[in-house]
Amino acid sequence: MLENLLKYQEIDEELRKTEVELAQSEVRKKAASASAFLKAVNDNVTKLDNRAEMLVKQYDAMNKTVGELTEQLKDYDDIVCEDSDELAYIKKKAGELADRIFALSSDLESVTAEINSILKEYSSLAVKTKEAKAQYVEYLPKYNELKKQKDEETAEIKKKLAEVGKTVPKELLEKYLQKRKDKIFPVLNEARVVSKHAYCRCGTGLPDADYNYLKGGEIVECESCHRMLYLK
Repeated sequence: MLENLLKYQEIDEELRKTEVELAQSEVRKKAASASAFLKAVNDNVTKLDNRAEMLVKQYDAMNKTVGELTEQLKDYDDIVCEDSDELAYIKKKAGELADRIFALSSDLESVTAEINSILKEYSSLAVKTKEAKAQYVEYLPKYNELKKQKDEETAEIKKKLAEVGKTVPKELLEKYLQKRKDKIFPVLNEARVVSKHAYCRCGTGLPDADYNYLKGGEIVECESCHRMLYLK
């Protein structure tokens, strides 16, 4: 049983190596990154559109208010008053209008700067989109060709796995495959024995009961990293 499962894992390591080579290949990374960018670009454009629309409305409203306040301020230029108290009141009101105009003008400059920033983002996004499309067109065929090659390799390996898998107890093989799916590899590991105590490769000490099972030729599971363990 143990020998057959170890043989299965040995062949499985070839499969994993092929999978890793494909996943970590430069052509896959290039094609995947370009694809991810292109999928997200529409959302980014929509966000920019919404923000730009809001800023334009805000700009128009503020600009209109500035115009109205400026016209009101002009009315104070023609007022002639000899009463000192009334004159002070008029000056106060004119000053308040001037302050509001100044504050709104400052806000308008901030909104204008943000609008210009969004326009630059549009331009930058257009350039990046063009580059991503070119990258995708270049690397997708290369990735597909590499994948086809790796698929042929993995098909042969999977045939070997299927044959050896028939010699492994079903329940044990299912347990192995689940751990493989959970990205644990190697799944089956030799336990270390130090001073009559067994340890997993992760450094976790095993209970005495598990050590006894190991000595009896059984396979146990590490409670920490969940690897399957055996003793020669």
